Amino acid sequence: MRFILGVVVGLLLVAAAGAFMVYGGHVAVAATTPPGMLDKLAPIALDHAIAHQAPTMTIATDAAAVRRGMEHYDENCLPCHGAPGVKPMEFAQGMNPAAPALDGDTQGFSDGQLFWVVKNGIRASAMPAFGANHRDPEIQDIVAFVRHLPKLTDEERKDLAAALPHEHHHEEGGTTGEAAHEEGHHHEGGAVGAASPEPHHH
Repeated sequence: MRFILGVVVGLLLVAAAGAFMVYGGHVAVAATTPPGMLDKLAPIALDHAIAHQAPTMTIATDAAAVRRGMEHYDENCLPCHGAPGVKPMEFAQGMNPAAPALDGDTQGFSDGQLFWVVKNGIRASAMPAFGANHRDPEIQDIVAFVRHLPKLTDEERKDLAAALPHEHHHEEGGTTGEAAHEEGHHHEGGAVGAASPEPHHH
């Protein structure tokens, strides 16, 4: 009886501590937070979940598929993941967890696992679910290009680097953030961003 009572009291203390952390606003949620125990366990859980849920499939990596996949990669993946010889955009440095370089350990995933990740995304990370706005054949083309990343040609590297938006840095004593923001927009007919190009739809 005393053992059972001890277990109950222990559980109540754990629940109370959890409530204190959550409702007291003490949970570390900033992207700058160093990795904790959950962060270290999450990749293990992720790998097992992907292996269990991913389909078994083989994706063609012919030149046409790679070329189509590169177009999608330019628009959706390059800013965060970069590519061999092409750095991701500056904002990616502040991501936690960081977006991995896709020419490294990621190549150890099966075709089906890569397809599953691209299609379904990964919650609590910046990896979106491309299945929300891309058809399965388009996702397969993205995987085909990811497979091609370790074998990029010099011309492909140049094309990828040129596809990244130009980044502006605000130096101390230079243009203020507000003024720089205004310089980045064109005002035509009194409407902000009226000259912005139409988004590309797949």
